[in-house]
Amino acid sequence: MRVTPSINKVLKTTEGNLQRLLTRAKTLQRLTFEVRQCLPQALSSHCLVANIRDNRLIMHTDTPAQANLLRYYMPNIIKHLQQRQEFRNLRRVVVKVRPPTPLLPSSQKQRPALSHENAVLLRNIARGMKNSHLKAAFLRLSLRSKE
Repeated sequence: MRVTPSINKVLKTTEGNLQRLLTRAKTLQRLTFEVRQCLPQALSSHCLVANIRDNRLIMHTDTPAQANLLRYYMPNIIKHLQQRQEFRNLRRVVVKVRPPTPLLPSSQKQRPALSHENAVLLRNIARGMKNSHLKAAFLRLSLRSKE
């Protein structure tokens, strides 16, 4: 019987690109924690460090209003991070609005409803089709009606 290793064990023993990716993700996670220390609680939970490159810190936030508020804290963020040796050359913070993506499985996403009349029309069209795959697709679509 073969025992499957735990995900933690697999991740600890990875090498190459995956290891670099994991290291980078951990760095950005720690950096997000550092930046959140400079922000008020209401704002900090909506901010995420997306990247750091070319002496720029790139941050994401949920809404334009939060992005505007975050811009007021840029000097504090830069000053706080420049205290650490690896961020001495940090010169700029770029804020981008990235609304959160829903974590619902695709089966739970709300699909547009179809009127009863359109569902009947799709079923009638499907009856006259010779292509079985296309016919099945039209019949599946017709099931989305608001009946």
